[in-house]
Amino acid sequence: MNTNERFTGELSSISTQIDDLISRVEKILETSSLNRTDENAGLLEIERHLRSTRREVNRLIKD
Repeated sequence: MNTNERFTGELSSISTQIDDLISRVEKILETSSLNRTDENAGLLEIERHLRSTRREVNRLIKD
C-alpha cells in the first residue's frame, strides 16, 4: 500500500472541503457589488488556485 492509498479518505475529505471553498468564493463573486477590478481579480485568483489545488488532490487520489 503506497502513501496515497493510506490517505485516500483524508484526501477525499480535503477535496470536498476545497469544493465547498470554491462554491463560497463563486457565491461572493456572484453577489458582490465590488466595483474595483483588483478586488474581483483577487477573488478570481483565489478561485483559480483552489481549482488547481483540487485537481492536484484528485490526481493524488487516483494515483
